[in-house]
Amino acid sequence: MANPFSVRWLAGWTFQTVFMGGQVQVEAHGFGICLRTPVLPGESPISAADRLVLAEDQRRRALHNAWLRGERLAQSSPAPRLSGARVDEQPATLPEPSDAAMEPAA
Repeated sequence: MANPFSVRWLAGWTFQTVFMGGQVQVEAHGFGICLRTPVLPGESPISAADRLVLAEDQRRRALHNAWLRGERLAQSSPAPRLSGARVDEQPATLPEPSDAAMEPAA
């Protein structure tokens, strides 16, 4: 296996095996980011690369979908009323600190 290597079905990514932290890892470079994952016992570097990119793709899709849900929620309905909140009460004011409290302790 050449180092760096590529996986045919993962276009846009290049991979290399590295020895870091006392273990063999697969490092992925693509789309402006760099990811690493350890190679599990009995796993080939190609399977580790596939697993790494799949996990990153799922994470990015979940973040994108959460963002889309938030956009739709903000556009579709106004903010809910706060139950039990009272508008007629003024917040309590704090007393002014005394000069003795402002002096450094000896």
